[in-house]
Amino acid sequence: MGKRKSTILANWPKYLLQWGTLIALIIFITGLIPSKEPADPEAYCPMGGLEALTTWLVKGSLPCSMSMLQIAMGIALAAAAILFGKLFCGYLCPVGTVQDLLVMARRAIHLKSVEIPNGSVIDKVLRVFKYALLFWIFYMTASSSELFCKNLDPYYAVATGFKGEITLWMSIISLVLVILMGIVIDNFWCRYICPLGAIASSLKFWFWILLLFLGYYLASLAGLSIPWWVLLLAYCIMSYLLEILSGKPDLQLVYMMKDTGRCNHCGACTRQCPYHIDINSLQERVNSVDCTLCGECSAACRTKALNVGVVRSKGFGFLKLLPALLTVGLALLGIWAGSKFEIPTISEEWGIEQVAEDGTKTVLVERSSLKTTELTGLKSVKCYGSSMAFKARLEKIQGVHGVKTFVKHHRAVVTYDPAVTNPDKILEQIFVPSKFRVNPPDPAVVDSVKCITIRTENMYDKMDINYLGLQMRATDKKIYGLETEFSCPLTVRIYLDPSESLDKAWLKEIVEKKTLEMPVHGGGTKEIEVDYKFVSMDEGETFIGIAEYLQRMFSPFKAQFKSRVEEAAGKKQFVYEIADPNYEKPIILRNMPFLSNHLSRNDGVISISLELNDNLVPAIRVRFASPMTSKKLWELMTMQTWTITYGPEDVREVPAKLSFKTEGTVSDFKE
Repeated sequence: MGKRKSTILANWPKYLLQWGTLIALIIFITGLIPSKEPADPEAYCPMGGLEALTTWLVKGSLPCSMSMLQIAMGIALAAAAILFGKLFCGYLCPVGTVQDLLVMARRAIHLKSVEIPNGSVIDKVLRVFKYALLFWIFYMTASSSELFCKNLDPYYAVATGFKGEITLWMSIISLVLVILMGIVIDNFWCRYICPLGAIASSLKFWFWILLLFLGYYLASLAGLSIPWWVLLLAYCIMSYLLEILSGKPDLQLVYMMKDTGRCNHCGACTRQCPYHIDINSLQERVNSVDCTLCGECSAACRTKALNVGVVRSKGFGFLKLLPALLTVGLALLGIWAGSKFEIPTISEEWGIEQVAEDGTKTVLVERSSLKTTELTGLKSVKCYGSSMAFKARLEKIQGVHGVKTFVKHHRAVVTYDPAVTNPDKILEQIFVPSKFRVNPPDPAVVDSVKCITIRTENMYDKMDINYLGLQMRATDKKIYGLETEFSCPLTVRIYLDPSESLDKAWLKEIVEKKTLEMPVHGGGTKEIEVDYKFVSMDEGETFIGIAEYLQRMFSPFKAQFKSRVEEAAGKKQFVYEIADPNYEKPIILRNMPFLSNHLSRNDGVISISLELNDNLVPAIRVRFASPMTSKKLWELMTMQTWTITYGPEDVREVPAKLSFKTEGTVSDFKE
């Protein structure tokens, strides 16, 4: 153990970075240091970044939740692998750090490992798995626009407490391979399973990879339509063959260099190497594809025959810090680039060209005549899915022919034909009138509500009224609700208690607050930056009755089944009602289609609605006739799983979306 301690001290740059990164991740993910932003275990993930970049190149869009930061970190890793070596693997990767700690633990208890010699048949066979996994992950990610690696990434599973977007059996197998196999075989995960390690290894053969991509490009110029996945498959196969047949990178600027005059061939370097590279028999430099420049061999060398060197130098002791400094420098460069640049989450066009079955193109709109306009503050545009939903709205607008979304800054660049539409018309057509309940009035105490009107800018996203409402909820003012109506500037109606008064200065201060601390699920708050502008306050005020206000602010739902209406004609019909003030919450409205779908599978269910009852209380109402009964309805609504029909041949059992604790009441149905 004393020898091991001396090796750690001699190679302190590696352990400082490795353990420092691991500790920082633990602090960051567990929240030991309070933060206004929830922890994102993928924030700096280079693997996710390279998957996202591949998806963008294949489909012109980014997977959900991915940003330029992850892509920049992926590019930094790729640049490091080409120019210097597998620095991320040797100095930053938390899974690699765990693998090293497992080796230390095994040696501390004097447990012998199973050694798989490099270049042996079993070694070559096992290396195929990481390239097979690499192909599978990138194929699934690019095909679905979802990061498939999260299904089986052991780091992501542990970091999220097995609550992330994982596939449990895949994550468990990954953890077993990391921990159990890591104890038995040194660096088993890194050598034979890790897809990110496969990428780093393959990029050391950059010249051959470049020829492969050049060949693919020339084939496309020649008119050959080769699917993208064929290129991915060829990349994985070529990389695997180069690794097992050659194992020597094309060109690096930095190597572990060997002074053969100092070497006494004791073999300590080979024994200490995490990958068991046969450094003892090598001449001049360690040019193995497995080398991560970790410095373990140099730390173990008693004669100082091994040192970091640049290109063909003999290596110098004072360069010991170089790999660690390069690692930190490239990571910082990636973080900087990720904060400065952004590629679109989606980049879509339509209605510009029409391609016939024979491949001929017909120009529908001249590109030279098109213009673009930038829309900012689109807080509901925050991932791939919401970007595609935004695109679907734009496709319905005549004269709009394309969109690029930038989710990090919640903005979009829209391409349009100025002969057909203009930016103001586009903004009006994508605008969704919104309402937000700030505080609930008590109908037993309040019989009318006062309404004042203000004008604002930078509030055209449907989420903006929610954020402004949350700002007002945090005050002691008796404000009941907000409602928006499109105009330039935007019209915002504020409903408040008749005894309450709001002046222009107070409203301007609230509207123009720059940050909002929003409560998040599980506790804590999330700080959201806003940039609203108060323009004016209309003169005068109006009053409406409490019933009219509640109806105006309530969002109803109704699903009626025409065939059941006809079947129930002439039968005695009933209404099963469950009333609850909490049913005005958005989550109830969002899940009503699921409840409707579940109940509608049963004979006798005629309609399902969410509405205000005669007492102005939100209520779920189910209209039914025989053979359905109120008892059977209660059983259906309180089942642990609901049966949902997604399509003619797609019926699924899903966890119940809503829970009910108090049985409803039954009354006769009245037309």
